[in-house]
Amino acid sequence: MYEQMDLITKEHREIQRARESLGNMPEVANRMINVLNNRTNAQLATMGIANMTETILIIKRVLTLRSLVQTLDRRTQDMQTEVSRFMDKFLILQNRGLPGLLNSAGRLLSHEHYAKTVSTFATSQITERPSTSEDTGPASGKNLFDRVESLFFIMNEIKHLFDVPPNFYKYSEADETLDAIIRHQLPTQEVWTRLIQLIL
Repeated sequence: MYEQMDLITKEHREIQRARESLGNMPEVANRMINVLNNRTNAQLATMGIANMTETILIIKRVLTLRSLVQTLDRRTQDMQTEVSRFMDKFLILQNRGLPGLLNSAGRLLSHEHYAKTVSTFATSQITERPSTSEDTGPASGKNLFDRVESLFFIMNEIKHLFDVPPNFYKYSEADETLDAIIRHQLPTQEVWTRLIQLIL
């Protein structure tokens, strides 16, 4: 879960950076491609464009980055929805007394640490002494039954919380898209300015 939340943070940061880098380039790119598609080879040569295919490939780098950003944005929203759904379900259990997922620094506990915490919690549910003054003896009768029932309810709800295993393929897809955005090269400002001057 912590890795997913960390990935979502990275994705938001990279999406913002890529959008700032793109600015209005996608709209300009579409206009340029439209112009190129409606010119003859002779007209293109007059404009100073010797190779239309190569020119379009340079322009399409802009549209490719926009497509990657849109894809990553969708995948990030899907991941955020799943994380939020999990946290909402877990909050219900936490309100029933289950230990929290976060440590004092606000980071998620490791699986091993949390398993130990839950085991301690389960033991204390059964063995702790009642807080009411009229029943100071060991847990027994209805008091013990209520504690065990509460514990079994929480255990059952935990099973439902994890009834669908996480789809790590979805997260690896998002990670690959993020990596593609980071590695993607837009045309340099010099090249872009020259293309605008030649075509528009």
